[in-house]
Amino acid sequence: MKTIPLLILIILIWSCNDRTETVVNPRDYDDYLTFSTNASSDAMIEEIRFWSERLNQNSQDEVAVLKLAGLYSARFKISGDISDLEASDSLYHSVLKTRMAGSVDIYHCLATNAITQHKFQVAKEYVEKAIELKDKRAASLMILVDVSLELGDYATARRTLQQFRNKNSFAYLIREAKLKDHEGDLEGAISSMERAYHRIEGNKGLSQWALCNLADMYGHAGRISEAYRLYLETLRINPNDDYALKGIAWIAFSRDFNSTEAKRIINTLASRKKMPETNLLLAEIAAFENDGDEKLAQLKRFKSFVSQPAYKNMYHKYLAIIEAEDFDNADESVAIAKIEVENRPTPQSFDLLAWGLYHQGNFSQALEVVRQKVEGQTFEPEAYYHIGRIYLANGNHVKSKQYLEEALKSEFELGPSITRKIIESLNTL
Repeated sequence: MKTIPLLILIILIWSCNDRTETVVNPRDYDDYLTFSTNASSDAMIEEIRFWSERLNQNSQDEVAVLKLAGLYSARFKISGDISDLEASDSLYHSVLKTRMAGSVDIYHCLATNAITQHKFQVAKEYVEKAIELKDKRAASLMILVDVSLELGDYATARRTLQQFRNKNSFAYLIREAKLKDHEGDLEGAISSMERAYHRIEGNKGLSQWALCNLADMYGHAGRISEAYRLYLETLRINPNDDYALKGIAWIAFSRDFNSTEAKRIINTLASRKKMPETNLLLAEIAAFENDGDEKLAQLKRFKSFVSQPAYKNMYHKYLAIIEAEDFDNADESVAIAKIEVENRPTPQSFDLLAWGLYHQGNFSQALEVVRQKVEGQTFEPEAYYHIGRIYLANGNHVKSKQYLEEALKSEFELGPSITRKIIESLNTL
């Protein structure tokens, strides 16, 4: 089989999509790359010190315990240090020991922390305890929707949403958007998220969150310039929004093919906080630049970091893929995927299992998993790519072509490397 050189592939993709101008302009966001986070970090450190000293003076001070728990959880978003979430959980549990009847608010906080750590079954247990207390039921049910979506239990998520009378609240609309996205209705998801944003214009915190999520959806829909505009708008609200900068870096790389600029942004993010996903992005860029040594070095750094027990659960998806594709360790990939399926039985988790089996050479078994648990149950382009390759390995060229061509429509979301692999696979049909 003749492979297409990446540079030629880029030219082909560029010309087919009439990309006459780049989207990203460093002048638009340079100030945010040099923005100092020291002031907000120092303020939080000072607040943590204050409440810690108060707790030292009175170990029974419940107000201080709860304040500290919330502060540690909030600091994780800045630091990326999992020990902050662990400290938060420990403090919340210490209060629960004194409340024999439990506490709805604390169960909510523990569930939110568990979701952040990808401990979705644990989060579900906390939510169910909150619901049993029959207080703040609406908030509990909203978290139940979040957990159900993460666990792939879309039927429960939909049934729970149907219980709400106010279908125009921000809390309802953002979850409706997530559900529609999972069900493959991207346009409907965008419409719901746009309505949600207009419900809370003026609320900086919620606007920031809504705009960034809407930017992601625009990107998935191929509306790249609009996505870029919303990422910039998010940064105007909060110059510390690393997720928005990461979105801009991806546009620079996957749309503009400006790997130098993408690396500049990503390296800045990596210097700010613990973000192991930056190693994955740098590895992706190194592959684009045909720098195999750098790619491997970045993947090893990623694996070393996220293999720590406290982090591993949060990055199973990526670990499973790189074990199979880059470290030639399909057995480990399958083992990780099986853990993920047990903890989070979503179509995406079963896709990981099928992909690991494919790399083991168990093509028929991989296809069986696809047919039973993945096909028709997820609309993720990466899953379509995997399904296409698995059908190809099993000799079904019609189905393979169908899924590979569908995946190719999401070239921006998938990035140049997977796009190249899709085209090479299609060339064999």
